Amino acid sequence: MNPRYYIEGLIAVLIFGVTPIFIKEVTANAITIGVVRLAIGIVFLYLVAGPAKIKRLKKAEWRALLWIGLLFGAHWVTYFISVKLATPSMAILSVSSFGLHMIYLNWMIKGVKPKAMDLIVVSVAVVGIYLIVPAFDLRNNVTSGILVGLVSGLFFAILPFVQQRHQHIDSMTRAFGQYAFAMLVFLIFTSETNWDLSKLDWIYLAILGIVCTVVAHTLWLRATTMLPPTNTSLIFYLGPPIAMFTSYIFLDEEMSSNKIIGASLIISANVFGVLMRKRNNPNLSFKRKTTG
Repeated sequence: MNPRYYIEGLIAVLIFGVTPIFIKEVTANAITIGVVRLAIGIVFLYLVAGPAKIKRLKKAEWRALLWIGLLFGAHWVTYFISVKLATPSMAILSVSSFGLHMIYLNWMIKGVKPKAMDLIVVSVAVVGIYLIVPAFDLRNNVTSGILVGLVSGLFFAILPFVQQRHQHIDSMTRAFGQYAFAMLVFLIFTSETNWDLSKLDWIYLAILGIVCTVVAHTLWLRATTMLPPTNTSLIFYLGPPIAMFTSYIFLDEEMSSNKIIGASLIISANVFGVLMRKRNNPNLSFKRKTTG
């Protein structure tokens, strides 16, 4: 396998890891961030996918893209809110629960019952989540942010099941539809957008739109297309440690022993879950995973 794709995947995950830093630092709220990032992504993907391919889509394919986009939009808006309420590292750790959501979703959607080891993996991750929550108090922003992040992880976990059913649609066209219809979720809340921003805020939004959306997601799409799913899943889980490290360096986020142990349990449980799914299903093909 060409090592270039591993490098591209690592670069994408590095960008995904630092993305929450910019989301946290920009004074724009979650809705404003989403509108800007999606607008830039839609324009780019429209040019890449090509108007001709998009016009050839059938009604059933448009309906599929609608569902994909709405799910992605729900994932993004809850993820951004999670970052704003909690911290970058807590948000990305919460979203990382998507691998655990996939265990019971696989049972509900595909009828694949979880094994005893799956339940152990979930239990380990739940202990990890318990450790990173400072105090279960909904008046505490960090606790609320983590809970919203878990919901974001659920939306993120549902996406691969829907994506897999519509793999016949060209990947770039699917990505365009995903962004275009995700915009609907954010447009519902346009009255909540805030545009009274400083020059630095606009620089952060430009970085989020161009680097963290167009560059990172394009590299990740290439990597997930060319590399085995297990490999890309394992690369993806480098994101939370990167987010924790950068939050500690740039935002002076406190890294308590509970937080480090909890994060280690969550990441380890998810990585082990990936390896278990690979062993039980060598043809596993959930490839299209993009957050940030």
